[in-house]
Amino acid sequence: MKKENINYVSWIALVLSTIAILLWLCKYEPVTWTLFDSMIAFLSFVVGSLAVMVGYNIFGLKNDLKNEIEEKLQDISDHHVIHTAKTMMYIEMRLLHMAVELNNIADIRQSIYMMIDTTEKTKNKEDIDYIINQLKGLESKYGNELFDNTFKNKLKIRFGRIGSFSDNALIFLHNLEV
Repeated sequence: MKKENINYVSWIALVLSTIAILLWLCKYEPVTWTLFDSMIAFLSFVVGSLAVMVGYNIFGLKNDLKNEIEEKLQDISDHHVIHTAKTMMYIEMRLLHMAVELNNIADIRQSIYMMIDTTEKTKNKEDIDYIINQLKGLESKYGNELFDNTFKNKLKIRFGRIGSFSDNALIFLHNLEV
């Protein structure tokens, strides 16, 4: 039996037991209390209690299913965000190489910023190590032309955010400050 049908059955049982109790009370005369009346009242009370318990359990199951579905949807969403971030990282790597070939300082900086922001989502230490190696190579190639104070300050902010899960980022951040 489907859970929705069980829910309807429990509500029908609750309504019928309530009607039975009301009919019994309408017919009730204080002088003529019989064993049959007592049994009907007790059975009505039992059926009503069972209906309430079944209804409560069904609503509890509904909430459990809702929470489980929300968790699964969140997992799927997180997986898609990480997959998109990995794709962005790959694209930014290619754009960085093109910017280096074209000696375009602004594009180099933008690619570095985007790669660092992407690793914040993926928390991939290999990507962080790749960025650090690229920055070291770019520093030897471009020097102060690329690594001006503004660029260094933005790098400090971004490496500070990813330093919570990468020791190499913290070491590079320390070297930037010196």
